[in-house]
Amino acid sequence: MSTTSSPTRRSLLKAAAASSLILPAGAIFSPAIAQRRDRIILGTTQEPVQFNPLLYVNAGAENIPEACLFDALWDVNEKGEFIANLAARIPTRENGDISADGKTWRINLKRDVKWSDGQPFTARDVEFTYQTIVNPKVAVRSRSGFDLIESFKRVDDHTVEIVLSRPFVPFMWAWQNMHIVPHHLLSKEENINTSGFNAQPVGTGPYLLKSRTAGSHMVYEANPNYHRGAAKIKQFIHKFVPDQLVAYGQARTGEIDYLGVSGVPFDRWGEAAKLPDRTFFPLAQPWVQFVYFNCGKPQLKDPKVRRALYIALEMQKTIDDVFFGAYKRTLSYLHTSHWAYNHDLKDTGPNPQLAAKMLDEAGWKVGADGVREKDGVKMKFSMSTTAGFPARQATQAIFQQNWKAIGVEMEIKNMPASVVWGEYTTKSQFDTLLVSWEPTVGMDPDYTARAHSKMIPVKTGSGSNYTQYENAEVDRLLEDGVKQTDQAERKKTYARIQEILLEEVPFGPQGGVFQGQIAHKSLQGIKPNQYVVDAAWNVHEWSWG
Repeated sequence: MSTTSSPTRRSLLKAAAASSLILPAGAIFSPAIAQRRDRIILGTTQEPVQFNPLLYVNAGAENIPEACLFDALWDVNEKGEFIANLAARIPTRENGDISADGKTWRINLKRDVKWSDGQPFTARDVEFTYQTIVNPKVAVRSRSGFDLIESFKRVDDHTVEIVLSRPFVPFMWAWQNMHIVPHHLLSKEENINTSGFNAQPVGTGPYLLKSRTAGSHMVYEANPNYHRGAAKIKQFIHKFVPDQLVAYGQARTGEIDYLGVSGVPFDRWGEAAKLPDRTFFPLAQPWVQFVYFNCGKPQLKDPKVRRALYIALEMQKTIDDVFFGAYKRTLSYLHTSHWAYNHDLKDTGPNPQLAAKMLDEAGWKVGADGVREKDGVKMKFSMSTTAGFPARQATQAIFQQNWKAIGVEMEIKNMPASVVWGEYTTKSQFDTLLVSWEPTVGMDPDYTARAHSKMIPVKTGSGSNYTQYENAEVDRLLEDGVKQTDQAERKKTYARIQEILLEEVPFGPQGGVFQGQIAHKSLQGIKPNQYVVDAAWNVHEWSWG
């Protein structure tokens, strides 16, 4: 990768972290773009598989149809500020919509909003969305905060009043992360989990889904009656290109106008930054990349074993050599820049000698074939991630060698995104995963959905604790953290949670994720947003220059 007269990766990353970028209109406007100024093609390497925003979401890919088709009560913008969407205003203590004790919330809704089938949006839809979230028969992505609602009252068609059993600090984030679904359609469904609505949704969002070609693309048309004003670009196409290098090539040639989510391969960042008719920008993402260990598997149920496997890995080497220094090493589920990050955490790896000693002490002895075993079980397992992601594949190869050096055999078992992030993950069928995920309630440090013992979906039917991790102290601390209103007190609680998670390693953090995204210079209105996982969060504002 050439470095002459181009910005360095580190200077680009620093600039991106310091400010949110708005893509400027460029002087270059190709005839191809001029001929299709009513259409935009956004490319991703992963394909969304279901479109009900309350159900499990493959973060990034499925957030795109979510943003196109649905609205939340409020959004969070590129500055980290909450902005009203279906709500008429943001509830605060200052405007009287939140009580002094933080338990009573009054939410005023916009009038004259319609679902895409023409039916009116009312408080009944908000009430039904809440009822669906807390329904134990529905496999929602998270119930954090909603399970604390003591009473939910429809004051009138455009006002709801919510009373919590106790204050829940991330409650604003909880609603931002949940889009509203239609009562008049889904209340008639026997089983929302398998409803036809999940493939043919009706929403209040800026676009209408017109067609889906599995394995290829989805086509949306602008909703002419959108309550925030019709989208400026008439047709939106979400194209799936499983191979990241191929996707980048199509972004260079103009077959894709905006490459988001997986973004530009790390070894192409310097090249992408110099393309004359494209805007390249590195962007901090809420995600942290992990090795996920399935604690339900016999090889991985012992915390000492997981810790040994973790400290054997060359995490910083993978960041430097594979991700070209773009990711930032973290020892937590939070980026190191997050206010709640525990800076006292110590990185004790890579230390293969200590790892081997710990495995010996745990009873996993090296067998005649060089592979450790205990009680007739071999220390063999697989690692899975999205096929066609070169950086992750290279990372897996390094991890495979790290583990082989201490008598552990790992098989690389990658699959298409729609397979690996389906029931293979949600029903804890995997051995280990290489995965990037964000905090589950917006940018709040609450991690209940991914780490509480009551959030193991294969056991309880809800949550996203796919590692099947159980720790009574972590449960208690998670329950305490969401009701503490003093930030210093909360920071102490989450510091302890991070300490335990690093010791027991249900998921081994690798690095805070940065992505290099690229768009045509004439595409205006894109506002890179490090507070959300959705590249299309403000798609209704996009336009061609």
